[in-house]
Amino acid sequence: MSKRDPRFFVVPPSEGRAEERSDAELMLLASAGAQDAFEVLVRRYLAQVQRFATRYLGDPAAGAEVAQEALLKVWHARKEFRPARPFTVYLFTVVRNLCRNRYRDSQRRHHRLALEEGGDAAHSPLDALLEAERHRRTLAALHELSPKLREAVLLRFDQGLDYPEIARILNAPESTIRSRVFLGIRQLRARTQEDDA
Repeated sequence: MSKRDPRFFVVPPSEGRAEERSDAELMLLASAGAQDAFEVLVRRYLAQVQRFATRYLGDPAAGAEVAQEALLKVWHARKEFRPARPFTVYLFTVVRNLCRNRYRDSQRRHHRLALEEGGDAAHSPLDALLEAERHRRTLAALHELSPKLREAVLLRFDQGLDYPEIARILNAPESTIRSRVFLGIRQLRARTQEDDA
């Protein structure tokens, strides 16, 4: 073979501890069986992943479950990781897909409960997440956004990812992502201003 398969790329020993290695180095080490390298990635990203999933789903317990499931899924698929793809793009693609599946399932359950009870099912416990009224209103408004707008806004402002990274995670053109973020922010402003009126 003239081209070297990235799966067989060996990470050269570097000075310093595992915590100082890049995400790609840690994943390559993990793919070779180094569990401690993956544990560094878990410590590095668990809080971010859990926060994203919690805000996406509006439920801390579901967010924690999705975060654990996502990291477990990444661990099981570690040998398929390619260093050319940033680890954050890879990780948040997995998290986003799990959130979307969980959200769809909860919407179906929510709808079914509403039909069985003959009325509206209880709203998610989103208002209990934060004590500050401004944050509560913003999070409630965020939860009312469509999933496509919500995930774009969360990835941009909650996770601080740039537009090209988000475009890769959501598998959409960068211009579409910019539009979704713009529309999401505009809808959030309109909804939080309605509450003030």
